[in-house]
Amino acid sequence: MRMKHSAVTALLMAGTVLGSVTAARSEPAPWKPAAAPLMTRWAKEVRPDRVRPEYPRPLAQRKDWKSLNGLWEFAFDDRNEGRAGGWHTGKSLPERILVPFTYEAALSGIGKGQEIHERVWYRRMFDVPGKWRGRRVRLNFNACDWETTVWVNGRRLGEHRGGYDPIAFDITDALKPEGPQEVVVAVYDPAQPRDGAYQPKGKQLGSEGIWYTRTTGIWQSVWLEPLHPAGVDIVEIETEVEPATRQGQLTVRFRPVTQAATSVEVTLSREGERLASATVSGPRLEGKSGALRLAVDGCELWSPEHPALYDVTVRAKRDGKTVDEIRSYCAFRRYEIRRGRLTLNGEPYFLRGVLDQGYWPDGILTPPTDSALRYDVEMTKRFGFNMSRKHVKVEDPRWYYWCDRLGVAVWQDMPSSHNLVSAEAKENFRQEWRAVVQTTRSYPSVLHWIPFNENWGNPGPFQDEIVQLTRSLDPTRPITDASGWTQRSLTDVIDIHDYSNQLAVHGVQNPVKPKVIGEYGGIALPVPDHTWTQGWGYQTARDAAGLIRRVRFQTSQLFEAPNLSAFVYTQLTDVEQEMNGLMTYDRLPKADPAQIAAIFEGRSRSSATGGFVRDWLVLGPLPVRSELRTAVDNAENQAQLQRLLQETLVAGEAALDPSEGQEVNVSSTVRRWRRVQTPGDALDFHQAFGRETQSAVAYAVATVNSPREMKNVTLLFGSDDAAKVWLNGKEVWSVNRVRGVNPDDDIVSGLTLKEGRNVLVVKVAQGVGGWGVNARFEAADGRIVPVGSW
Repeated sequence: MRMKHSAVTALLMAGTVLGSVTAARSEPAPWKPAAAPLMTRWAKEVRPDRVRPEYPRPLAQRKDWKSLNGLWEFAFDDRNEGRAGGWHTGKSLPERILVPFTYEAALSGIGKGQEIHERVWYRRMFDVPGKWRGRRVRLNFNACDWETTVWVNGRRLGEHRGGYDPIAFDITDALKPEGPQEVVVAVYDPAQPRDGAYQPKGKQLGSEGIWYTRTTGIWQSVWLEPLHPAGVDIVEIETEVEPATRQGQLTVRFRPVTQAATSVEVTLSREGERLASATVSGPRLEGKSGALRLAVDGCELWSPEHPALYDVTVRAKRDGKTVDEIRSYCAFRRYEIRRGRLTLNGEPYFLRGVLDQGYWPDGILTPPTDSALRYDVEMTKRFGFNMSRKHVKVEDPRWYYWCDRLGVAVWQDMPSSHNLVSAEAKENFRQEWRAVVQTTRSYPSVLHWIPFNENWGNPGPFQDEIVQLTRSLDPTRPITDASGWTQRSLTDVIDIHDYSNQLAVHGVQNPVKPKVIGEYGGIALPVPDHTWTQGWGYQTARDAAGLIRRVRFQTSQLFEAPNLSAFVYTQLTDVEQEMNGLMTYDRLPKADPAQIAAIFEGRSRSSATGGFVRDWLVLGPLPVRSELRTAVDNAENQAQLQRLLQETLVAGEAALDPSEGQEVNVSSTVRRWRRVQTPGDALDFHQAFGRETQSAVAYAVATVNSPREMKNVTLLFGSDDAAKVWLNGKEVWSVNRVRGVNPDDDIVSGLTLKEGRNVLVVKVAQGVGGWGVNARFEAADGRIVPVGSW
C-alpha cells in the first residue's frame, strides 16, 4: 500500500519526545536528496512515497505484500546510549532518512558519507492491512549492514549478524490488535579493521585509493508479507541437465511456515504452457521440510546468448484449498570444467567478463531504481560482455533477476574481510559466506564462486577450509579460491591479475586447470562534469579514441593467448576516485558501445599486438641539475622537465645516427652508445644502465626500414617522464609530463616514412621513480610497420 507523504509524516511524529534523543521541534522539512558530487539521472525518480516499489524477492513472489521503504525516523548513537535510554520503543528520533538508502548516501536525505557512525537507530510506524487478519505477518529486510536488532511494539524479535543476506522475523505475536504498529531497528557496524572490526566489508573502508564510501545500516528493501500458517517457503531451486540429450530435472526444496499443509504442488511451465508437475501430500509432509523433483524432457538450455527461463509455481493446499502460492523461475544449464577448460552446456565457453562493483554516486551500495539496475546489466551486454564478476559485493536480488532474464553470467565474489586473525572472525566469515551461497545459488546466472580476492584478510590455510565448505554447500559450481595471486592447491581455477600491457604471456599449453585473467585493463579516462573527484587509473587515455585503442591492444592479446578460459576487464563504471570505467560513475558511456563490443567480442583486434621497437642504441644516464623531488605531475615539476628537454647535451641531437660503441663527449666525459634489446615492449633505462638514477636525461635511437614511402603513418608513443621525438632529423613530438610508460599515451599522426632506412631519436628526461620509453608505428590502414634492428 502506498502512503502519501503527509500521512507518513504524521505517523512518524507519533510517540513521546525524549530529550536525550531529540528536543521538541517543528515539523521536519520535506525530504530532498543531500548534496553530492555527482548524481545519476535516475535520482529524480526517487520520492518518499515511491522508493524502490518493485517486488523485492524475484525468486519467491507472493501476491500480497507491503513495502516499508520510505521515510523513517533516524538517529546516530555515537555514545551508545540508545538501549539504556529506551530508544527501542515510544521514542521519536530526531532525523529523517529515506530507506533503503544509508545515511552515507545522498538519496537518504542525510548524505554524510565522509563521517563514521558505528551505531544507528531507525523507527517508523506502519499499519497491517485488515485483509491479512488470521495470517502470520513476516517482516523482511533484504539486507542490513551489519549487526541488526529489531523490536516491534517494544518486543525484541531478535538479532542478526551479516551485511549481505536477507533477514526475516515473524512479528505476528508482537502486533497490537489494531491501529498503528511500531518497528525500531538498531544497527551496529564497526568501521575499522585495525581497531578490531572483522566483518566482511569489501571496499567499504572510506573513500580513498581503491576503497570507497562505507555503508551502515539498512541498504536494501524492507517489507511485510502475510503468510498462511500452512504455507511454505522456497528454500532452494536446483536444476540438473544432460546437454547432449536435453534431459533435465528440477528440484524444489521447501519448508513449512508453521503448520503442515495437506499437500504441496510444484508446476513447471514455459511461455504459458504447463510442462510438468508433482505433488507431495499426507504423512510425508508432517510439518517438515521437503523436496519435490520433476523430470523434464527437451530442456531449452540457458546461456547468455539464449537466456531461456522456465516459470515455477509452488502451491500449498489445506483440505483441497490453495492457501499459499509462490511464483519463481529456473533455468537448465551445466557449467563445469573439462580437460582444463571452462565449459557451458557441454562445450568450451570463453567468458568475456567485466568487473562490476555495484556502487552508485547517489545511493552508494543501493541502486536508485530498478531501471538503473537493469541499465547496468543491459550495458554489460551492449559492451560485448557475457559475464560480470560481481566484485566483493553481494548485489540487490533484482540485479541477479535481470542477469537471469537478459543473459549475463555471474562470477560471485564474497565481500572481503580485512581482519581474519581471530577464531571469532573466521567463524563469522564462515557463517556469512554460507549465507551468501545459500542466498544466491538458486539464480541460474550465478556460475562461479570466488570467496577471496587476492590476499585481502591474509586468510592463508583458512582459504582451503572455505573451499571445502563451499564444495559441501554447492558441489555443482567451480571455485576460484582467491582471485589474483594467492591461489592454493584446492582451487579449481588459476586466476591472474595483470594491469600491464604484456598480457599474451599468460597463454598456456595443455592446461590442467582452467586459467583466467581475473583482472586487467584499468584504463582511466576522466570525463569533465562527470567525475566524483580527482582520481586515478592504472593507465590513462587522452580521449575516447585512445581508450578504444588501448582496450583493443590489451584485449587482442587475450584472444591470441592460447587456452585461456576467461578474462575480466576492469571495470564497468568509474567508482568515486577510480576513473577506469567504461562508463562514468553516473553511467555515461565513455566511448561508442558498438566499437567497444566489437573489441570484447573479438571482432575488432589489433592487427598485431607487437610491433614495438625492441632494439635500441642508448646513451646515458646523463646527469643534469634538477630540483625534481616528487613524481607528481604538477606545474612546478613540468617546468623542471621542460628545462631539461631544452638543454642540448649532445651536439646535433635531432639528427643522431650513432653506431654501437661509438664514443661521444658529454660535459667533458666520454660516453659510449650501447645496444639494448628489450625483452618486453618498453625500454627501461634503469635496467639498461644497470642502476637506479634520478634527475637524468637519456637518448635512445632506433631504425625503421620501409619498403616504400609511406604517408599518414602514426607513431604510438609512451615515455616516463618528459620526452622529445625526432624522425629523420625533424622534431615530430614533445611531451612534458610526469607519468608512467603506456603504449599509446601519445598518438602522433600524419607522419611520413621515406623509402628505406628511417631514424627515430628520442630524448627522455626523468626526475624520480620510473624511467623508460616505448614506440611503434601504424600504417594508415592500421597495420603495424615493421621496425629495424642494429
